[in-house]
Amino acid sequence: MTGRQAKRWPVAAAAAALAAATFFTTTGSTAEASATPPGGLPGFKDGYAVSDGLRIHYAVAGHGPALVLLHGWPETLQAWEQVAPALAEDHTVIAVDLRGLGRSQASDSDAYGSYTPLTLAADVHAVVDRLGFGGTKVAVAGHDIGGGVALAYAARYRDQVSQLGILEAPPTLWYLKLVADMPNFLWWDSFVNGQQPGVAEQLVAGKEKVYYGSVYNNGGPGGAPSAKAQREYTAAYSRPGATRSGFDFFRQQDKGMHDLQALLEHDRLTMPVLGLGGQNSMKDSIGEEMKNVATDVTTAVVPNANHWVLEEDPQFVIDQLRQLLAR
Repeated sequence: MTGRQAKRWPVAAAAAALAAATFFTTTGSTAEASATPPGGLPGFKDGYAVSDGLRIHYAVAGHGPALVLLHGWPETLQAWEQVAPALAEDHTVIAVDLRGLGRSQASDSDAYGSYTPLTLAADVHAVVDRLGFGGTKVAVAGHDIGGGVALAYAARYRDQVSQLGILEAPPTLWYLKLVADMPNFLWWDSFVNGQQPGVAEQLVAGKEKVYYGSVYNNGGPGGAPSAKAQREYTAAYSRPGATRSGFDFFRQQDKGMHDLQALLEHDRLTMPVLGLGGQNSMKDSIGEEMKNVATDVTTAVVPNANHWVLEEDPQFVIDQLRQLLAR
């Protein structure tokens, strides 16, 4: 057990007890848990690219320069449903389901980096190549875990990235500090990392509505994904392998973030960067943190918003991304 995991354990034990109790108290239905996972985005064409032998799902629409959109946890590419169509008016918008989530294939669980930001960035690059944009610069924006993947993409393929957007995500080693400083607020991280392998998945299995609902509605004023969106996300994470894939993102963050930091430590990013946070969540801290790894950073704060900025104020997000893309 690492020092970081040891700090997480008291919270993990409490979360495990709570999750165990939900086996007997939840109102979630079997039919809901076995529902077909959501598809793509309305008006977008679905497709697949192959990366590391896995089928990676994407949805694409629009015309012009490419803009890649990466969702967070526990969501799918449908998180961009209220944002992507507007941006497709003057860009080729490519929304990607991260490995193991939505309709993308999961890899085997391991401790060697199958779910680190740099590995997931390689999946995204395979999609970009599949759609014929491998030889051109693309813009990349990510929310939550997708922000870390977007940063990894920009670090690894920096000569192929025109602009970078980081939305409500602590994409550097700052995340590890947040977990240590705020274990009760970021309880799901402690829950995932504090158990013996596979235990967290077993506690959640069949009780996805309770578990993921507690994440969507966790703390702070502001909004949350709509009831409809929560049902769709929960259905997607109820399919075999999805919960484990999402948990592996957190289990590999220590290794993944240190590997990413090594690419940025002595070679800061030079493309325009947007750091966007919700007023009732990360505020301006994302932009301030990104200044440590990038030279051209703009900061924006979504008024009266919590973490789920894509659903809470899609127009504000659209406007900020358009300003970024115009640079």
